[in-house]
Amino acid sequence: MRFAILGTRGIPAHYGGFETFAEELSTRLASRGHSVTVYCRERYSPPTYRGVRLKYLPTIRHKYFDTLAHTCFSTLHLALTSRFDAVLYCNAANAVFTWIPRVLGMLVALNVDGLERNRKKWNALAKTWYRISERLATWMPNAVVTDAQSIATHYREEYGRASEMIPYGAEV
Repeated sequence: MRFAILGTRGIPAHYGGFETFAEELSTRLASRGHSVTVYCRERYSPPTYRGVRLKYLPTIRHKYFDTLAHTCFSTLHLALTSRFDAVLYCNAANAVFTWIPRVLGMLVALNVDGLERNRKKWNALAKTWYRISERLATWMPNAVVTDAQSIATHYREEYGRASEMIPYGAEV
């Protein structure tokens, strides 16, 4: 199968949870013979990494626009130049883009992670965007992925949407 992963800084992981998740998932899928592309913001390595194709696209360097701008550019690139069997978006803020590959016939999953709107680092506008994105996440992608039972419960009770709960693991 052909997979794409969008909405992270990219791989190899140099920052946080979504990047580590994207690296672990993409390299494991590639090792099983799948074609995987990860859209990246920073050029950390050559155009491939452990069997995964890395696609570098620009972004707008700003606390509030970095993720959205890069995911928008990545979605447009994906829609105009590529066809994948399945697309995984990371970060609930990116829910607004998930309809595009879906209407093009690609399966789309959105990993929503935690409740970002509750974090103190966001201003009122960003918190509102996250609240709207939570709602969009319940109907725009084909599937919602959560990494904790409490988040799965939140989406089920607040929005009536079941999610696929896939807990993160760790190397032992």
